[in-house]
Amino acid sequence: MITGKTPVYAVLGWPVGHSRSPAMQNAAFDAAGVDAVYVALQVAPGDLEAAVRGAFALGLRGLNLTVPHKEAVVPLCAELDLVASRVGAVNTLSRLDGGWAGHNTDAPAVRGLLTEAGVGPGSKGLVLGAGGAARAAAWAFLQLGAEVAVAARRPEAAAALCRDLARALGQPDASARVVPWDETATAAIHADAVVNATSVGLAANAGRLPPLAWRTGQVALDFVYGDTAFGRSARDAGVAFVGGEQVLVRQGELAFRVWLGRSAPPGVMARAVAAPGGRV
Repeated sequence: MITGKTPVYAVLGWPVGHSRSPAMQNAAFDAAGVDAVYVALQVAPGDLEAAVRGAFALGLRGLNLTVPHKEAVVPLCAELDLVASRVGAVNTLSRLDGGWAGHNTDAPAVRGLLTEAGVGPGSKGLVLGAGGAARAAAWAFLQLGAEVAVAARRPEAAAALCRDLARALGQPDASARVVPWDETATAAIHADAVVNATSVGLAANAGRLPPLAWRTGQVALDFVYGDTAFGRSARDAGVAFVGGEQVLVRQGELAFRVWLGRSAPPGVMARAVAAPGGRV
């Protein structure tokens, strides 16, 4: 039962109506016996600062950030954890006395999923996109000792991503390089793992990825959940596929720990995301 004392958590995005985070986090709160509620709030890019400051003033206990807010929220944080500062993007906020602390749970979530899929030192990764999710994926590859190539429609953003992460992690510039968007297919077939960190496939995004070429033994990971063209392409080619639902659950479990200082009940979030009607 929601009362006047129930702590409120939220995800901010544009769009955000497709989000399964409320169903996932509310199921975890319920299973853990935590008096809390989690909601989705649609926030236009130009309103982000007002929304983040307003959420703090209203007493919200924690926030998640999704497209397109993960990089824009960084300067609004009172402090950043080590991963967020190196990635240059934030997807989770927790309260401090004087403002929000910024965390990045996307990056360790992707690192764990790629590790479980067999990606490691000497592997070659390809990241599609140059936003906050792409930064998290590139960080994950570099942390695993893999080389990473980044392909994006905005080559200047891809170049900034590669430069920033190589410097932040103290690695040679050659460890992260830009691939022209029109050479994505060639780069994909030479990669051991390909991550779609664009918003293509997300609700209201009618864009398309360039054609991709696959080979046996590769791994594909999609930040976007649901039945996406990227996912269909990978599965049809027999590639090991990690869906956006798995990324959502893994980062959500890490956010739960950031907020509450304990683990989420095992399996609860995954079942909530997979359940019919899990979309909220």
